[in-house]
Amino acid sequence: MNLKQWSNKNNIPDTNFLLNKTLKYINNKNWYDNSNEIIKQFYPKDYNLFIDILAITSPLTNVKLNLLNTIKTVDNIKYKRKNNIVYGLANKQIKRNLTQYEEVKKFNGVKINNFAKSLRLIDGHVCIDTWMLKAFNLKRHAPTKYDVRYITEIIKSISDKLDMKTYEVQACLWVYAKTEINGTRFKESHDFSYYLKSYFEQTNLKMWVT
Repeated sequence: MNLKQWSNKNNIPDTNFLLNKTLKYINNKNWYDNSNEIIKQFYPKDYNLFIDILAITSPLTNVKLNLLNTIKTVDNIKYKRKNNIVYGLANKQIKRNLTQYEEVKKFNGVKINNFAKSLRLIDGHVCIDTWMLKAFNLKRHAPTKYDVRYITEIIKSISDKLDMKTYEVQACLWVYAKTEINGTRFKESHDFSYYLKSYFEQTNLKMWVT
């Protein structure tokens, strides 16, 4: 299946439409840069560990809870504590990846590996989660191999036209999906810096219960 066939079959929005949505939400292009900077600031010695756990624990989880779970999980790993965290709908998948990561420092999943690379500001990689599927009018919970291939290709095309990084374009389209598309449950679009700063400023952590 080529790009045109995939686009027609799935009624994918026109590339110019997606480019214009990227421009509309251009103020969010630093989502990954801001997150990367704050992780380096608060976790300088555990930078790589924190990013990997952030990616592993991200499936089917909103940004705030993803961060809180990561903070707890990183502490459990560092201090060799028993991990009793329940990671929501993707609990089994996340637990398997955490076990594998602790054993061989690798984890499975195209989405989470690309998420980790984007958090490290590595250009050319695109995190495709359920919100990105919504942005491309794809009504499924997980991307197919063609979705991954052609969404990445389109985003690279937009990034070239706008002289942006692929993860910057993806961040803008992610915010577009969370802001405009019907059925959005969690409309927040803050990056991890917003919540990590708040976490360390708070003495009462009740606000973190979701």
